[in-house]
Amino acid sequence: MSAPAAAPVARRPVGDPGTSRLSHLLSIAILVALGVLLVHVLFETWAQVLTGPTSADPRVNLDTAAQWPKQLKTGLYAVLAALTAVKIVVDRLWRRFRTGADLALVVLGLVMVLAGLVNDSSLSLMGQALFVYFRGVLVFYALRAADLRPEQVRRLLLVVAAVVGLNVLLALVQMVVGAPAYRALGWVDLTWAGQSRAQGLQPHPNHLGHLLGLTLLGFVAWVAVHPRVRFAWWAVAGVVALALSASQSRESLLGVLAAAVVIAVLVRGSARRVLTVCLILALCTVAQIAARPDNRSEWERRIGNAFSGIYHPAGSEHRATPAAPSASALPPSATARPSTSGRPPSATARPSTSARPSGAATPTPSPAPVREIRVLYLQQAADILPRQPLLGFGIGQFGGVVAEKNNPDWHKNPKFGPEGFHRYGFQAVQIDSFWLHLVMETGVLGLVAFLVWLFFVTRPLLRATRRPARTATRQGPPSAAVVWGIGAMLFAALVAFLSPAFEDPLLPVLLWTIVGLAWWSWRRSRQAEASVYNAATAMLPVVRDPSDVRDRDTDILATDDILALARRVRRPGPDGSPRATWGEEPRR
Repeated sequence: MSAPAAAPVARRPVGDPGTSRLSHLLSIAILVALGVLLVHVLFETWAQVLTGPTSADPRVNLDTAAQWPKQLKTGLYAVLAALTAVKIVVDRLWRRFRTGADLALVVLGLVMVLAGLVNDSSLSLMGQALFVYFRGVLVFYALRAADLRPEQVRRLLLVVAAVVGLNVLLALVQMVVGAPAYRALGWVDLTWAGQSRAQGLQPHPNHLGHLLGLTLLGFVAWVAVHPRVRFAWWAVAGVVALALSASQSRESLLGVLAAAVVIAVLVRGSARRVLTVCLILALCTVAQIAARPDNRSEWERRIGNAFSGIYHPAGSEHRATPAAPSASALPPSATARPSTSGRPPSATARPSTSARPSGAATPTPSPAPVREIRVLYLQQAADILPRQPLLGFGIGQFGGVVAEKNNPDWHKNPKFGPEGFHRYGFQAVQIDSFWLHLVMETGVLGLVAFLVWLFFVTRPLLRATRRPARTATRQGPPSAAVVWGIGAMLFAALVAFLSPAFEDPLLPVLLWTIVGLAWWSWRRSRQAEASVYNAATAMLPVVRDPSDVRDRDTDILATDDILALARRVRRPGPDGSPRATWGEEPRR
């Protein structure tokens, strides 16, 4: 058998299910649906601004803004789920979805359902809450079911890169031009323009920060495994870092820096290149703070409010001090810092800022200074959660989109205490901390189950970066996709402390696309290792007639080659099939 005949074996393994015409079409359909979904979520809020009435109060937008973008997004998720299910049935991919990550997800779902049942969450409420929690995971399973080729993945990434580039360009224009650039795009609420925080086409600067943060981590993963990078790519990374610094997304900045350090530790010899990217991002951020008084004052205000929340915890405003004047009698400067946008401070001026006193205060309580809302919420949760620590207060009943839509007065529920959960004038739809929201709805059991699930999702990627030294020299560094998946998961976990993260409209789709591509790359590398022996032996002559020996060249393998092949051969399973099938986790 000639050498060219072995090429198809190396590219597509024997027994791969993606050989039929229908299976191939389903893979393409999954890729197209995912591409449309990614583009849609990046334009969703901007489309709502252009096609429907909007308000500065995000809770009003739940009902008054155009709803067709959200309905279209839900439909795309349904199409993606249906295509994935059909692909699994047609190709009989049951064994591909029997990993530790899949089992951990089932356990997590059962814990969440149990938390809802014991806390009187209705079936419809639990269904809506589970969809919001796990809609992004549909992308992960779709990519695991699809049999993609590298060129198809590149096309998908190029489409998303074009949209990311548009957001980078608009962010830089907003950074230079200011408010007119926001108005030209149709934004109604100019709060972020007044604070000199770029948002591109995203509803919030933090959303832009999440998008650009994950993009920059992709570059970090790439330079970590490719020692030689052209100067033009470094220039592109610098532009993305500048746009990220223009968003002044503090959570994204911290997430990128922490994830980059982990990548430098996992990929040997990459520390200098990775730390160079971190230095570029840090310098861009410092330059923004130094050059823009609005950014500098915002950093000072948020840090000061965080310390105020520690020194004056939630509930301290109710302590009686007869000599103290009421909050309403104080001048505005004593209760709230003037807004950098030039508008008078109010509870609804900025949805994601520190708490501001609302309502008329009685003469007895002492006035509390402006405090960071996340600190106040964490302090309240620490007092409330011990009442129902194991399973929380029920999914769909606390501080999320589902709770807000089902009952705008969810915070007045007496299960949170005689006075309910104090919102301190916070007007956003979601509590600005995913981990806080999760533990309050599902308890400690739900939090532990969620963390265990994320660990099992990340574990095979971590193993791919820790190959034994004897094989690492032959196989080279891990793929950039695998490293990117690890960094993206850590980024999302850190960002989740300061944002809704895993149940956001944007971040879950991006995150699980990256993690899904990481698993796809890991699966291909495992298949390549398992097929090395078959590909090599396929190149040896097959002699059916002794007279043919003189007409063929005989390949003789050296001892080192034989040992190398033996190390890469996977032991067969009980049924005789190879264990190293695509998408399966190593069995211990």
